Amino acid sequence: MDGYGSVPLMFLKRLIPRFIVCLVLLFTFSQWTEAATPLRVVTWNIQFGQGTDGVTNYDRIATWLARMNADVIALCEVPPDQIPTLVDLLTQKTGRTWNSHFVPKAPGISEGNLILSTYSFVSTGSHYLSYTRSIAQVTINVGGRNINFFATHLDHTSSALRDTEAAELLAWTAGFPTPQIVAGDMNAGNDAPEVLRLLNVYRDGWVDALNLGSAFAYPDNPVAPNTRTRRWRIDFILYSGDPTSFVVRRSEIPDLRDLSNSNVVIALGTLDDRGVRPSDHNLVVTDFDVAGSGNPTPTPNPTPSPTPTPTPVPAPVLLTQPTTGHAIALHSTLFTGEPFEVTSPLNLSSDLRTRIMLFATGLDLLPGETISAVSARGTDPRGFTYELPVEDVIRLPNFNFLTTVVVRLPDDPTINGDVSVTISIHGVASNAARITFRAR
Repeated sequence: MDGYGSVPLMFLKRLIPRFIVCLVLLFTFSQWTEAATPLRVVTWNIQFGQGTDGVTNYDRIATWLARMNADVIALCEVPPDQIPTLVDLLTQKTGRTWNSHFVPKAPGISEGNLILSTYSFVSTGSHYLSYTRSIAQVTINVGGRNINFFATHLDHTSSALRDTEAAELLAWTAGFPTPQIVAGDMNAGNDAPEVLRLLNVYRDGWVDALNLGSAFAYPDNPVAPNTRTRRWRIDFILYSGDPTSFVVRRSEIPDLRDLSNSNVVIALGTLDDRGVRPSDHNLVVTDFDVAGSGNPTPTPNPTPSPTPTPTPVPAPVLLTQPTTGHAIALHSTLFTGEPFEVTSPLNLSSDLRTRIMLFATGLDLLPGETISAVSARGTDPRGFTYELPVEDVIRLPNFNFLTTVVVRLPDDPTINGDVSVTISIHGVASNAARITFRAR
């Protein structure tokens, strides 16, 4: 016996021509998306790890960051002595390697801005603003394109002070090429003079997603231009770059509350006070699509290094549908699309669990490797994470750049809605793509 479950390889080979036809149609539909590299960005003021229950808990912070499946993260109000703990927890929970770059608010202040990234740093930088504020900067290479990423936290006491800091931020970031992303807590709404100053140069990722119809939040904090990140929307992911090669696909302000825990001692006077949150800020997620530059070699550091920077291991890419971020996925025997139920009557195994086919590029097994080198994971809307056992990895005939990954869905009939799925090989995770589940 070969193949997955108890299905003879001969039967599987009879199926291949049929799903190749389906795949060719789907691949034609998604050519631009496959050529682009998804980049998921998170920004969050973690309030020194203190939740609205008054409890400091970095494990809770790391759990939520892991659920977001981010590629690069901007955090503020981070004490430097907690960075190793946070990085270790995030590594354990995601199975990914995280690089970190910290800049204090000002010299001698024991908190500041932290950038975490699954991409290696091409270079790092820092800049101090007036009134004991700062900017952390890294350059990462995504799909052959260098992106300059900045994390900041503007003054909380005065619009006039923030306006000075915003002008200083723009003067410094102007020295870096685009694409750029500026993320952080601006301590001001999107109609404040200091934010309007920034919006003269940068686009607002949340507003662009709102205009695309791909901005998401929750009923107690409905989608609008000022969907709250605290008492109002003060945490931003701003960006600039060529719109033909660097675009926003979606954005989300997720519900971080534990509605079963009403022990809220740090109240904001909003409907968010109905359940304990890990911080008094909501985090913001924005998904970008980054088109390749045709030059996959990262720009070297201006300062020569005595040892060359290792070439990052390329990440596999799950094929997704344009504009939706949903994976191209098919039921493995019915060749139907989502939504999927976790069991189905026509199956390739006696357990009746549904198997689905995902399609990926850059999923290359080394000589002698088996499918055990490939793993898959899904996170549902409740934040529950599931391992998705990989039962076959098939390089498609006549499409040798394209691989089909057959995964078994979890044994949990309560899963409902969009599940965020990633695949990994050699410890490197793919982009996150969504698949819709339907509870029985």
